[in-house]
Amino acid sequence: MNLIIKILIVEDEDIAVKRLLKELEKLPIRFEVIGAVNSVQGFLDWMRTRQEADLIFMDIHLTDGLSFEIFKHVEVSIPVIFTTAFDEYALQAFKVKGLDYILKPIDPTELEKAINNYLASYKDYNRQNYMHQLITLAREFRPESYRSSFLVDFKQKMHLVDVYDVAFIYVKERGLFLRKKDQKEYVIDFFLDELEKQLDPAMFFRANRQYLVARSAIEEIEPYFTGRLLLKVHPEPPSPIIISKEKASEFKRWADY
Repeated sequence: MNLIIKILIVEDEDIAVKRLLKELEKLPIRFEVIGAVNSVQGFLDWMRTRQEADLIFMDIHLTDGLSFEIFKHVEVSIPVIFTTAFDEYALQAFKVKGLDYILKPIDPTELEKAINNYLASYKDYNRQNYMHQLITLAREFRPESYRSSFLVDFKQKMHLVDVYDVAFIYVKERGLFLRKKDQKEYVIDFFLDELEKQLDPAMFFRANRQYLVARSAIEEIEPYFTGRLLLKVHPEPPSPIIISKEKASEFKRWADY
């Protein structure tokens, strides 16, 4: 194949970018990555440079919001293959609109299929109709809403804690405590089972009966006795965070997104 596909990657996780490149290199195509950005604003800045791309791989969750916000602000006539960890049933709109997406972790077969679909149609697609599809999708898509913050009491005042600042939540002496990444801790009036349903499962994992831990707080994962896993978390928790043998596989799948 003589065609060299110029690719832009819009993704907020470095490991996901590396995996995508690794799988693309296995395919019988020639490509060049002309850029990689990790946010909605980063993409808008890239658009102002007027670099030419043939194809965009775009994650849905970016550092500063959903990538669908992009299409409300600028015209993107370049074909987009979305990569996402959203449940397949939440993505029926993609099929209706004829847009392509790949679920994470990326399946090599699905990636190859998406590339082949692009190659089969890239010369003939209607740019005006394609942009209309993207704008419509941006308006219609409604991901499940999760808690974004906590209002906590502290020294006769109230503080607002963003979920992105939470390291872990844990049970201690029949109470529930929230520990921030800056090591500040607050008592919160919830049950752990209740919060597990309210927090984005892409961000938090129920390690055991005592801990709900944020992905961003995990520094290391160590093999532990009898097939269990020990999480090294910052800040250091009051007791070890251990994943049972039964939950170890589930945790690895979650961590590998």
